Order: sequence, then C-alpha cells, then structure tokens
Amino acid sequence: MRTITIKGRGKSVKDPDLAIINISVSIVKEKFDDALDSMNDLIDELKGSLQNIGFEENDLKTITFNIEQKYDYVEKGIINKEYKNKFVGFQINHNLKLEFDFDNNKLSEVFHCLKNFDEKLEFRLHFSVKDKENMKKEVLINATENAKYKAEILAEASSAKLGDLIKIDYDWVDFNFVSRTNLDVYDDYDAYEISPRALFKTTNITPEEIEISDNVTFVWELI
Repeated sequence: MRTITIKGRGKSVKDPDLAIINISVSIVKEKFDDALDSMNDLIDELKGSLQNIGFEENDLKTITFNIEQKYDYVEKGIINKEYKNKFVGFQINHNLKLEFDFDNNKLSEVFHCLKNFDEKLEFRLHFSVKDKENMKKEVLINATENAKYKAEILAEASSAKLGDLIKIDYDWVDFNFVSRTNLDVYDDYDAYEISPRALFKTTNITPEEIEISDNVTFVWELI
C-alpha cells in the first residue's frame, strides 16, 4: 500500500483581552504571630482597596504562600573571625494574582490602587486571552486543513489521489498565552509630578497580539 505522510502547521492569532497582575508580598517579623497578623492585615487592606474600584473580595487569588525562618550570616570575633547564623525572624512570602478584562481605564484604576502599597509589595503586568480553548481548536483545525491541502497537491502531482486517512500523530503541548508586550513606567511618580491614574488614562495601550502554533502529522493512503 502506498502512503503519503504530511506535516500540517496551524496557528491562531488573537488580540489580548485579559490583564493579569502578579503581586508579591514579603513580610519579616521576629515573632510568628506578628508576621502572620501583619500579612493578613495587609491583604485585607489591599482587598478592600480593590473592592472600592469594583472588584469582589475573591478576585484576588493566592498562588503561593510560604513561611520560613530567616537568618543573617554575621561576623563574630576581631582577631580570628568567625561567622554564625543570626535568627532574624519569620518571613512570610505571599504571591497573588489579579485577573480582569483588559481596559485602559480599569488598568489605570488598578495601578492607582497598587501605588498606595508600593513600599509593601511588588507587581508585574502581562496580557493574555480569556478563550484559550478556542485558540487551541483553531490551531488544530488550521493544521489539518494545511496538511490536507499540501497532501492533495502532492498526490495530484504524482498522478494519484488521497485515499483513507490512516494515522494522525500529535503530542499535546502547553501553549504560552502571553503577549510579549512589556509595560514600563516611572518608579517614582512623585519625582516627575505624574499621577499614575492620569498616566494610564492618557495612554492608549495596545498589547501585541498573542500567537500560538503547532504541528500535526497525517498519513493518508494513496490510490
């Protein structure tokens, strides 16, 4: 039996419609209870501030939460120097995520809110898409159409026709649904007399499109 093996390539391109902000908070206190209370108070305050601009309490999601004992490596002795670990306290690291429909005005409000906590947390912004499954589906459909198109051309050029589809080889992959757009702003708004709220309201941010692609291999009978 004669066969033809074709690799089809498909892709999907979409404009980002989802803003994702990753927030990192780290607190160190000598006593465990003080560290935990300080973290809880800060997160409650942050959630309350976000609720004031329209978010729900549970919109701010915990990604990781860990507690560890923190030590400093200190020098001991004058002539014969020695070093020892000095207990500093308990360090709590809390990483959170806030997702919302991308909108420049909403983004301005969120940054204005986070600016009030700039000495207590760090955050990063990136853009994604909400309907990831539809993009995956489009990739596979395009790959199938691309493979069949190439197979029909090659079969016709070889004075043959495509018969039954014999085999499909495909390994599922993890796609990166993140735009390559980076957003940089001043670290110190006050030094430049810039209001972060005004900055984002007057800036028309258009994130770069998100593109994913993949290959699928097909085997057809030639008749």
